[in-house]
Amino acid sequence: LTVKAGETIDFRFTNTGQIAHDAFIGDDAAQMEHEAEMAEMGDGDGHGMEEGALVLQPGESGELSYTFSEPGTFEVGCHQPGHYAAGMKIDVTVE
Repeated sequence: LTVKAGETIDFRFTNTGQIAHDAFIGDDAAQMEHEAEMAEMGDGDGHGMEEGALVLQPGESGELSYTFSEPGTFEVGCHQPGHYAAGMKIDVTVE
């Protein structure tokens, strides 16, 4: 996904699976920090109210709006146990 700096993107997610999934937006450093935080919590519900984050239980849908204010490389990553390491992420390039 490529967006322009200053652009707001409305992400829409539907969890059609059998387990929780989440979406966390940030650069590589933020993703690594968040992965560590989620691993410590273990319950998978650790960021439901943070800006740039959303947790969806099976059958739920939700939206996440995010303004990419600076150029760079970002990701939308799922940090439920094992998901991010398995590649559950979207790369976002901000020009």
